[in-house]
Amino acid sequence: MSSDDVQLDQAAERMLLQQALAGDREAWQQLMELHAPRLAAYLGARLRRHLVVEKLVSDTIYAAWRHRDEYSIDQDFGAWLRRLGAHLAMRWHERHRGEPLAEAFPRNRCEGLQQHATMQALDNALGRLSDKQRMALEQRYRAGLVGAALAQVLHLQPGQEDEMVNQALEALDAALSSG
Repeated sequence: MSSDDVQLDQAAERMLLQQALAGDREAWQQLMELHAPRLAAYLGARLRRHLVVEKLVSDTIYAAWRHRDEYSIDQDFGAWLRRLGAHLAMRWHERHRGEPLAEAFPRNRCEGLQQHATMQALDNALGRLSDKQRMALEQRYRAGLVGAALAQVLHLQPGQEDEMVNQALEALDAALSSG
C-alpha cells in the first residue's frame, strides 16, 4: 500500500466520521465494519473469552454511537474506540471479578471434535504468549492490519511491526510444539 493509498483511506475515513458525527447511521455502519474487527482483536488479545469479547464489541459500538459528540474529529478514531472498549472491559471485569479472563474455545463454533481439539490447542498456545505477542497476532490476522497501521497499534516505529509479528509466530510455533 502506498502512502497515497493511506492518505486516501484517511480522507475517506474522515468523511465517514464527519457524516457519522452528524448522525448518519449508514456512515456509522461503514466505520464499524472497518473498526469492529480491530476492536475485537484489541480486546481479544487481553480477554480471551470469545463470547464476552463479542458482547463488549457490541456494547462499545452502541456506547460510541451514543457518545459520538464527545469525539473530536482531530483524534485517532480507532484509538478513541479502543479506549472506550477498554473502559467497558474494565467495568465488565470489576463486575465479574471471580470469572477467568480466558475460557475454552466454544465447541459450537467447530465442525467436530477434531477441529475443537485443534482450536483448543491453539488457544492454549496463544495463552502462553506475552500480551504484546498476542496483540501483534490478533491485530495482524484478526483485524487485518499491516504496515504503519499495525506499527501504530502496537506502539512500534514503522518498519518494526513485521519483526514483532515474526517473533510472535515463532513463539506460537514453539508453544504449539511443546504441547
